[in-house]
Order: sequence, then C-alpha cells, then structure tokens
Amino acid sequence: MVNNNEQSSSSQDYPEVVFLTSCGQGSKRIIIKDIAYIEAMKDNCMVYMSDKTRYHLTCPMKDIEDTLNPATFMKIHRSFIVNLTLIDFYFYGYVIMTTGVKVAVGDMFRNALKKHLCFWGQRQRSNKKGRK
Repeated sequence: MVNNNEQSSSSQDYPEVVFLTSCGQGSKRIIIKDIAYIEAMKDNCMVYMSDKTRYHLTCPMKDIEDTLNPATFMKIHRSFIVNLTLIDFYFYGYVIMTTGVKVAVGDMFRNALKKHLCFWGQRQRSNKKGRK
C-alpha cells in the first residue's frame, strides 16, 4: 500500500505512455503504470512489465529515472527502480513484486522506501525503561 501522505510532484508532468527504442527494431509503445521494475546493467537496462514481458534498452537507468513519477516509482537499490504500487511483500533486505520476482533493497534506500509504504499491525515500540 502506498502512503498518500507524501506530496506528489504535481508541478511536473510525467508521461503515461512511452516508446521504447531498440537498435533497428522500431519502437514499442508501453504504458508506464504497467512497468513492474527496471534493472540497471552498466550502460543498459531491462524494463520488466507487470505481465512478465521484458525489454532491453541501450541507455543507462538514470536516463529513465528522471522521467518517472517519484510518487509511483522509487529507486530501492543502485540497480533497481520499482513501481511502488506493484510491491506485494516487504522484507528487510528485499521486496517481492506482484510478478513474484524478488528485488533487493539497498541499505542506503531502505528508510526512504519504508517512509513511502504504509504498515498496519505493527506496534509502536517504546524505549521507556522500567516497564514490565
């Protein structure tokens, strides 16, 4: 569940549809909200869709990251950007997407990710000493 208390970036328009360009193979139209996650591979990246199809792009992930709405997409590892609405399970070191894929959460990104997610059923722990 995505925490809607965060301010959305409404001052900038983000595309809903993009065309993925491959060398000499034309351009494939995709809907941004259908992206499950993006994986960086040096100067290339893979775009994984919610229907489990994938597309190879010959551009660095940073080129794509700047065009994604930060209210929906978040970098959770130096090699991964995920669609926050498609996270099915959160664990300390990784998330599981609705596609069943396990994606690592980097130490530097963990707290920011937890701030975007809403957790129920978790007790607030007190550091008061002397309680039984």
